[in-house]
Amino acid sequence: MFEKFFPDHYYDSVFEIPYRQLKASNIKFIFFDVDNTLAEFNFRKPQERTVSLLKRLGKMGFTVCLLTNNGKRSLSRFNKNLNLPAYCQSLKPLAGKARKAMKALDATPESSVIIGDQVLTDIWCGKKLNIKTILVKPLSKKDIWTVHLKRGFEGLILKQYKKKIELGGDNG
Repeated sequence: MFEKFFPDHYYDSVFEIPYRQLKASNIKFIFFDVDNTLAEFNFRKPQERTVSLLKRLGKMGFTVCLLTNNGKRSLSRFNKNLNLPAYCQSLKPLAGKARKAMKALDATPESSVIIGDQVLTDIWCGKKLNIKTILVKPLSKKDIWTVHLKRGFEGLILKQYKKKIELGGDNG
């Protein structure tokens, strides 16, 4: 019933993802959510380990793009020293901004992955684009009230997803 929302992979954090495997499977473009994926809710700037990860991914040959539902001001603060391609107010799960980002970067669905902490925004958006999806656990329990409302429903989806994994499905 919920399978259309299942991520392709699920990890504890962006730091646990096997990026070398992504590279080996011809992934070239990584579209990251920001809030509660790369930075805790209400962030100002990225932590040093996040900066290190993003630099390492660039050195590995990935093109990294930030794709957030947040506004321009918060995204600009976060991206100030990173200077990554970045799209704010993307209205995920709608795929319009993500599609625009992919076109601007010359990314194909086969060469792209979206990584985020929300099933009903990040993962669903990726599914609409037919790209690989990776769900990570949120960095913080703090979030805006609308996200808290969605987390209950996402919990039901993840419960079904975990049953599938236990029955022999693939997580990575």
